[in-house]
Amino acid sequence: MSQYEFDDLLEKYLSGQCTPAEEKLVLAWYKSFIDESEIALSAEEKQRIESRIWLNVATTVSSGTPVVRMWPRRIIRIAIAGCLLLAVAGGWYRMSHRQTAPGELTFTDEPVPGGYVSVNNTNETDQEVALSDGSHVKLEPGSVMYYPPVFSGHTRDVYLSGNAFFQIAHDTSKHFIVHTSEGILAEVLGTSFYVSHDKQHHKVEVSVVTGRVSVYERKKKNDSLFTASTESIIITPNQKVSFKPENNQFTTSLVDDPKPVMTEEKPASFNFEESSLETVLKTLENTYAITITTDNEHFNHCQFTGDITKQNLYEKLDIICQSIQASYEVKGTTIYIKGKGCN
Repeated sequence: MSQYEFDDLLEKYLSGQCTPAEEKLVLAWYKSFIDESEIALSAEEKQRIESRIWLNVATTVSSGTPVVRMWPRRIIRIAIAGCLLLAVAGGWYRMSHRQTAPGELTFTDEPVPGGYVSVNNTNETDQEVALSDGSHVKLEPGSVMYYPPVFSGHTRDVYLSGNAFFQIAHDTSKHFIVHTSEGILAEVLGTSFYVSHDKQHHKVEVSVVTGRVSVYERKKKNDSLFTASTESIIITPNQKVSFKPENNQFTTSLVDDPKPVMTEEKPASFNFEESSLETVLKTLENTYAITITTDNEHFNHCQFTGDITKQNLYEKLDIICQSIQASYEVKGTTIYIKGKGCN
C-alpha cells in the first residue's frame, strides 16, 4: 500500500466509512506504535493512551479544519506524537512513584540496591528528607534521591541525581556515601556539604560547609568495592571539587561565597586599628579556614585600619588590597596577595 493509499484509508476511518478489514488494518498500524515502545505499560494505561489520542484526532476533525490532500499526514503526525508523549509521560510517572526492585534500576552502570525507596522533588521549593540515621537532606527541585528505609551494612549509601544539601549524623563505624549520577562518590563520617550538578557545563560539584569530605571516582563497573583510591581528594570547609566526566578531570577551588567556619570560640572582630597586614590576614585565615599567602616580604610593613565586619570575604580582600595598593588571586584553594608591599 502506498503512502497516498494509506492517507485515504485513514481519512475513511476517521469518517466511519471503513470496511471491517480496512478498520483492522488501521488499528494494527496504531497498535504497532504502542507495542514497540520500550516503556512497559499496562493494558489499562495503553487503553487510556489510545482513547486520548483518538479523542484529540476526533476533536481536530470536528473543528471544521479544511480537508486537503496532505491533511491526513497531519493526523498521522498527531497520533505518532501523542503516542510518544503519553507513553514517555506514563513511564516517567510510574518510575518516579515506585520502589526500586533489586537490579531493576541502573544508576550510571551501578545498580541501586533492592529495597531502596525514592523521593522525586517535583515541587518548586526544596524538599526536606529525614533519613533513619538522623541525617537530613534538603533536596532541590527537579532532583531525585534513592535511599534505604533503614541503613544496614558497613556503609550508609544513597544515590543522587540533581542537587542536594546533606547534614550527616556522625557515625565513625559507618561512612556515609553519596553516589552521583556521573559516577562520583562523596564519602564522609559526619559533616554538612552540597552536591550539585551543572548540566550546562556537564560537571558535578561537591562543596563543604563543615567537616571533611573525600571525593573520588567510582571504581570500574565490575568492581564491587567502593573505597577511596589513591586519587581521592579531601576537601574542607569553603572548598569545592568539580568533576567533568568527559575527561575524568577533578578541579579543586574555593566556593563562590565562603562563609565563616563555625567555632565555639567568640567570633573574630574585623574592626582593625593600625593592625599589621599579617594580623589581618591571619584573622581571615582562621575565620574562613582558607590559606592566604603573600609573595613579597615587604607586606610585613603594611598596616590596615577599617571595619570590614559586614563585607563577605572577597569584599574584605578588595578593601584591604586597595589600601595597600595590592591585588589578590585565587589559585585552587589558596589566595595569593600580590604587589610591591610597603616600605
